[in-house]
Amino acid sequence: MEGTSFKSLVLGFIAGAIALVTVHELIGLWLYNSGYATRLPWSMEPSLMTGYPQIATDAVWGGVWGAVFALILGSVPRGSMTFRGALLGLIGPALVGTLVLIPLIRSEPPFLGNDINLIWPVLATGAGFGAATAWLYGFLTSGCRLP
Repeated sequence: MEGTSFKSLVLGFIAGAIALVTVHELIGLWLYNSGYATRLPWSMEPSLMTGYPQIATDAVWGGVWGAVFALILGSVPRGSMTFRGALLGLIGPALVGTLVLIPLIRSEPPFLGNDINLIWPVLATGAGFGAATAWLYGFLTSGCRLP
């Protein structure tokens, strides 16, 4: 991992926030319309954590994960951003964030009680979010040229 500048962290944050309100929520819409998820995408309901609209809270968290991705990928990312991002999305936001940390904060069992019908949508959404975040980060750090 090479050094990461403040500019890279900001670009990572922007990439994560954009990926959250687009790709993450589009996957969520598909899951919701297919009956695999009960969470309504682009929700304006107040977040339990912040009181602000859920989509705004989620966009900030997407940005935070994007900045973490920037730390891992470095200032000049190379290689397959889509694949690397999908892997980071599975490990970070999906596995660590949604399946472990959030349940622990809520005093719920981790891994959603081992219910595969609840776990696979989280993994699919995390992979899609990660792939989009890393791809956008590569795009933004390359001067808006296709990575």
